[in-house]
Amino acid sequence: MPSPSPEPVVRPVGLAVIGLGVIGRRMLEQAALSPALRVVGAWDIDAAACQRAQADFPDTVIAADARALMQAAGVDLVYIGTPPAFHRDYCLMAADLGRHVFCEKPLTARLEEARLLVTELNARATPNAVNFVFASAPAADYLAARLADGSLGDIAAIEMRIFFSQWPRAWQASAQWLRLREQGGFVREVLSHFVYLSLRLFGDCRLVGSQVIWPADPSLCERAASALLNCAGIPATLSAASGASGPDEVVYTVRGSRGALRLTNWYEVEESDGQAWRPVVLPADSSGDPRTAAYQRQLANLVCFARGQPHPLPDAGIALQVQTVIEGIVSVP
Repeated sequence: MPSPSPEPVVRPVGLAVIGLGVIGRRMLEQAALSPALRVVGAWDIDAAACQRAQADFPDTVIAADARALMQAAGVDLVYIGTPPAFHRDYCLMAADLGRHVFCEKPLTARLEEARLLVTELNARATPNAVNFVFASAPAADYLAARLADGSLGDIAAIEMRIFFSQWPRAWQASAQWLRLREQGGFVREVLSHFVYLSLRLFGDCRLVGSQVIWPADPSLCERAASALLNCAGIPATLSAASGASGPDEVVYTVRGSRGALRLTNWYEVEESDGQAWRPVVLPADSSGDPRTAAYQRQLANLVCFARGQPHPLPDAGIALQVQTVIEGIVSVP
């Protein structure tokens, strides 16, 4: 009797990492935990950032420049984790070399440039995705399932609330561009995730009106912002502030006629039937850390994207919808 044929060996997806700041380093950390991904190499325009990454991730090859890295044998997918002002250049470089593109949000530092980038990627027929973690996070999946089963009743209101005692946060100290009005700010960096989540859950999210309080220094980002959004007919209120005492808060709440759910601390969910909030137990990975579980699920979907398999990751067109709302809030009069 003939022996069964061995299962074909599927090679890991080859990943190039452009940008070695906080989020680029996080990608290196998380990709190392995924057997379906292989970091072919990494690069940053800042030589010191390359040196730090080489010291902390000694198995990572540091390329001579961005193009050399993208052209390297075995690269299937280019992750772009630079500040937004450089996203378009690297997205188009990767596209012209025939690589899949996985970009951080926002697409670019300017809305007009973001529109242009979507047109350019579409013209090249480049497979692309944007890193909104709520595309994959178990907490977001739970919210989607509860909305789909109707157990919350008729949805009457959505609330988005963030507060940071300092901005940028301590772990973002190396990314000082986040404090600048030109391309940073917590509305762009954090509330964009909630706008994306609203698009995912309700199919639409549009700006009705907003108000922003700016610091005296015109180079710095917002101090506080509020807005009213329309999410497929459901009113959504948004509030954001930084620079005072108290614990940081990142809260997204959905209120229905029979119950309410809120996502807190990014990856945790609580529910209420009109009484006190109760925690919801969500699946976690072997680490028991909900953040790692969300990131690993995102990377599993990224592998599907790179292999041309079904996946939930949003593309640049959806990211443009998010950026249109966000830039409507923080656009300077």
